[in-house]
Amino acid sequence: MLKHAAVIVAAALAAGLARAEPVKLAIGHPIASDFLATYVAKEKGFFEKHDIDATLTKIPVITVVPQALVSNSLQIGATTLGTALQAIDAGLDLRLVAGAGRMVKGQPFISLMARKDVKITTPADLEGKKVGVPGLGSFMEQFLREWMLQAKADAKKTTFIEAPLPQLPDMLKGGVVDAVLIVEPMRSMIVNTGIGVVGAEYINEVDPSVLVSAYLVTGDWAAKNAATIANFRAALDEGLAYINSGAPDLKDIEKKTLGFNSPRLATFDNKVTADDLKIFIKIGRDLNLYRTTFDTDKIILK
Repeated sequence: MLKHAAVIVAAALAAGLARAEPVKLAIGHPIASDFLATYVAKEKGFFEKHDIDATLTKIPVITVVPQALVSNSLQIGATTLGTALQAIDAGLDLRLVAGAGRMVKGQPFISLMARKDVKITTPADLEGKKVGVPGLGSFMEQFLREWMLQAKADAKKTTFIEAPLPQLPDMLKGGVVDAVLIVEPMRSMIVNTGIGVVGAEYINEVDPSVLVSAYLVTGDWAAKNAATIANFRAALDEGLAYINSGAPDLKDIEKKTLGFNSPRLATFDNKVTADDLKIFIKIGRDLNLYRTTFDTDKIILK
């Protein structure tokens, strides 16, 4: 009897030792607070709890995320819906697995900022101006072009200059550009230091509620890693619940991860739906960006 029990115990211990190691995930994210749920999941051990060994990598230019996924430099990439659709339109097999930051009217964290000596309050004011953007073809630029198009302003008369987000305030201050498309905390820093002023909350003038960012994977990786994706989502959900709890160390986590605290945050949303893609698809059609018809049921991984 004791021998039999010992065998059972030994088998149980062997099974425990044979458990798979946590899945190593390289998760790339822009330098923005949209992805606070990810940082929280890393810092509070939620990834580890769900058998994920996560490495978070800062990506200064968001438009490189799709190629990093295809090359397997990243397994999960935080990006914008506009960037994701452009990459899919170019032939990359990609899937959206979770939402991140939503921008709603009255709670802006992305703005068109004008240099203090340059007046930009309407779309037409941008004609003949130089605008710094964190990625050519990025969703921030797309929404600006749509804003101009709806007002019958000519975006072809505007020069768009790409640079990493942290460089844009200095470019504005130095007169390299007349305006920038910027996120928090650089948005508030530009105002507080007197470099510039808010020209327009152009995104929510186009649409009052926009899921601006989400998490992307390749279709091939998704097909082989359904359990890991489920675990990633579970860790994100715990991260969001922690944020919603108002825990006192949230600012500490944000600063440790990004090096700054945002004066205002996105409205966090871990879900992504077909309705969230509609405005991006419309803008892409209006700007003649896409050649294909998108199957949102395929793009959004259930």
